[in-house]
Amino acid sequence: MSLTASQIAVCLIGLLHVLFMFGELYPWGAPKIMGLVLRKWPKQLDLSANDQHLVAMVVHNAGIYNGIVAAGLFAAAWVGPNAYCIQVTLLAGGIVAGLFGAATLSKATIFQAICGAIALAAVIYFHA
Repeated sequence: MSLTASQIAVCLIGLLHVLFMFGELYPWGAPKIMGLVLRKWPKQLDLSANDQHLVAMVVHNAGIYNGIVAAGLFAAAWVGPNAYCIQVTLLAGGIVAGLFGAATLSKATIFQAICGAIALAAVIYFHA
């Protein structure tokens, strides 16, 4: 089976979400992503140990969701053009999440939105 350009684009975004998942899940006690945020804003966040534990659980939950999104992207890429609507929906959701993260958490999350937009453009272009 040879992959199309749109399937490759969808798989690359799936891989990006796998990386997000690992950053949000490991190490279990203090996720890597959470550590980066706490280092960036130590005074603004000033979290107690209990607060950090609660935040870690929320970040872990986001990691699980990123894993689910990655699985959906891989499955949609595998199905190919018949899963066009699913590919568009998952990629658009990733773009929105990246934009929301850039507005509320870190400007660096705009990277997620840009990558998703490029993949979405490829999916739409090659579907036509």
